[in-house]
Amino acid sequence: MLALTLALQAAAPVTAVVPRDWAATTRADGAAFHAHILADHPGPVNAADPGFAARERTAYAALLARAARVRDFAGYLWAMRGYTASFDDGHVQFSTQRGSPLLTAQWPGFLTGLDARGRQVVMTRADDAPVPLGAALAGCDGVAADPLLARHVGAFTGRWSMLATRRSRAGRLFLDTGNPFITRPATCRFSVAGKVRTIALTWRPLVDPEWSQRLADTTRAAPITTGARTLADGTRWFAIASFDSNPEGPVAKALNPMIATMRADRAALLAAPRIVFDLRSNGGGSSQWSNDMAKILWGEAAVTKADSVPTYVEWRVSPDNLATIRGYRDAWAQSKDASPDALAWARRNAYGLAAAQAKGLSLWRGDDGATDAPQATPAAITGPTHPVYVLTDAACASACLDAVDLWTALGAIPIGQETSGDTLYMEVGDRTLPSGLANVGIPMKVYRGRVRGSNQPVRPRYPYTGDMRDTAALERWVATLPGGAARR
Repeated sequence: MLALTLALQAAAPVTAVVPRDWAATTRADGAAFHAHILADHPGPVNAADPGFAARERTAYAALLARAARVRDFAGYLWAMRGYTASFDDGHVQFSTQRGSPLLTAQWPGFLTGLDARGRQVVMTRADDAPVPLGAALAGCDGVAADPLLARHVGAFTGRWSMLATRRSRAGRLFLDTGNPFITRPATCRFSVAGKVRTIALTWRPLVDPEWSQRLADTTRAAPITTGARTLADGTRWFAIASFDSNPEGPVAKALNPMIATMRADRAALLAAPRIVFDLRSNGGGSSQWSNDMAKILWGEAAVTKADSVPTYVEWRVSPDNLATIRGYRDAWAQSKDASPDALAWARRNAYGLAAAQAKGLSLWRGDDGATDAPQATPAAITGPTHPVYVLTDAACASACLDAVDLWTALGAIPIGQETSGDTLYMEVGDRTLPSGLANVGIPMKVYRGRVRGSNQPVRPRYPYTGDMRDTAALERWVATLPGGAARR
């Protein structure tokens, strides 16, 4: 239910860096990452994924081979990112700690991104850049555009088969941050006004805040603010930028009053001509938030029925995973704002994992051994009869996808952009590497019987090809959608 944010550091050059044997640091942190995978990840003991161990061994061997070439922090970071990417899993994560060395960047005066047709086009440029906005990349140094992007960016990102990943990361092709395992482009061909133009690249420094803004221009991601509003035509619009599970954090302080208002104002909510759940930029967190909202709109009986597909989870039994769940339990027990359902979940799973560890099990079926008394069947209530839309972009993953799965099963309509995807390995546990430079995220459980497949995105019924940052334009577009009535 907790997710780490994956992002490259973007900052000005650092003038003083403590000397370090970066090759040795890479080997030591890589060994710790590898050990956490073996001890805490369900993959090595998952009979349904028999190739996991061999894939991981190959990736670890590649990491050790790269370590021999590491001479600085950038080499360390890209070697570790290459290993992380090999899992093709957004829940296997690597993120640098505050206070670690900062990357420096160079660019040739422009960055490309994917357009609506999937072409790499110039989306942001300096005034003196050698190519105009909209110029389409044909290739560089004898390599075509798509394989070049896959080699230079995809190999260090993972999940490259998904459009959402390519859309969110394509802007990094012409951003040189010191990756020693690739050779930056020297000569590129672009299609400009129907004619091919060959450009010799001249690289120059790129520093913040321009670095961050230029990258944002290539993804056109919308950093929305969580909150609810009613549009002029009566549409109820709920912007939900995150499902973060920290009960004391800013997300909880925004979502708790939103949910309370939804509950108190349910009759007016159902009378609205449409409801929009705006999940732009939402990368996940806790699925409890979306469950609570669904119960308000559709009722507990409908949510229980929608969730009646025979699915379950199996947890990897390990001391670290048990400590993580106990940490959730203890933190939520001390918070007056914590969800009672989330606290009950943590208590059940902490109890079950401890019992499984005592028995020497490697996997434990979630909630086995739970002591809760049987619950009465909730009464059905009337749900929405007007359209409920779920607006997504390429950032939607993890608990955001759980929300989309549940709400669309209840009758909501997916709109906007294709989402990201996730594997069947879920529930990230956070570990700090020996160097103190970075944290890693390790999935602790595996889904069984989930309808949506591994790394399968949700595709919108009504795709939006405009700028996802333009909220006013999105509001006008949503008002034109035929929709249809949401199911009860």
